[in-house]
Amino acid sequence: MNKIKSYAEEAARNTSIVVRERDVERVLAAIMLSSNFWKIVQLAEEPVPMVAELIQLMARDGLIAIEDNDIKLTQEGEAFCKAERIEALHTHLCPTCKGRTIVLDDSLKRPYEKFLELHQERPEAIRQYDQAYVTPETTFARISLADGRGDIRGRDIIVLGDDDMVALALAITKLPRRVVMLEIDERIVDFQKKKAAELGLSNLEVRRHDLRKPLPEDLLKSFDVFFCDPPETVAALAAFVGRGVATLKGMGGAGYFGLTSSESSFVKWRQLEQVLINKGLVVTDIIRNFNEYVNWNYAEEMLAWKLAPVKVKPVDNWYYSSIFRVEVVEEIPLDNEDLTDSDIYNDSESSTV
Repeated sequence: MNKIKSYAEEAARNTSIVVRERDVERVLAAIMLSSNFWKIVQLAEEPVPMVAELIQLMARDGLIAIEDNDIKLTQEGEAFCKAERIEALHTHLCPTCKGRTIVLDDSLKRPYEKFLELHQERPEAIRQYDQAYVTPETTFARISLADGRGDIRGRDIIVLGDDDMVALALAITKLPRRVVMLEIDERIVDFQKKKAAELGLSNLEVRRHDLRKPLPEDLLKSFDVFFCDPPETVAALAAFVGRGVATLKGMGGAGYFGLTSSESSFVKWRQLEQVLINKGLVVTDIIRNFNEYVNWNYAEEMLAWKLAPVKVKPVDNWYYSSIFRVEVVEEIPLDNEDLTDSDIYNDSESSTV
């Protein structure tokens, strides 16, 4: 049997994840570029459990050596890659936009600088709510992208869950007509309320709300745009993007959310995209690795740490997600059901819990 196919099939059995031959090749190509496990995950753009399993299998067979917390190809591994015509990844990112396709220009410079000041005081990410927040630059890059799509100025915007402080950043720009933020973490709610009061931001409304519970009636069909960052199971994305769609006024309404490769294989991406279609949405934009997340301080408590073949905390930011923009092209009856008792947060590809 083809060795790459054999690795794919064995890894699939051991992880309950669909693993293709192309996935094995991506992991090997990433190892040729970096010896750091977290960087390998980022470069391979495959789920953490899959990458960890493939590394262990290939180390067992002598293609990979794990020494001094480094992961490297052995001579046998190099010969194998040469025979299979697998080459190191070559990235060609724009040094200015870093692949995001947009830049923060002068029109957003002053709000961004003010946001940077406030960001220094923000609450830290905690495991209780599976939090991981993006860099301040990423938050404003989202705003810049949405502004270029006509989704910010004079719009009514809702942010569903907000450890990234998107609502506060939007309000600081003074471009939207109205911004409403829903968040379960009382620390974030109190922080944004406090800063909004200090800055006199009359266009920002902050509410504490558990998104597993039905949305308040006054928020349904009331907004032009939603932002959210849902957990990455099919059920969770269906639930939370569904919440977002339920807040939109109707046809032409837009939404933004992120989707990683670290916790979602391309097989799952296809399932998730089908969910979007079933909710009357079309995907207008996908920009790979748009969202850069700051390393969180509970790394040693998450499943990814247990799975990692080396036990070294990430130094460089390694967790990225692609940004999706979706737009309503068909109005579908949507539920606003209670999800409190639903187990929707984890699957075989999850690793940051």
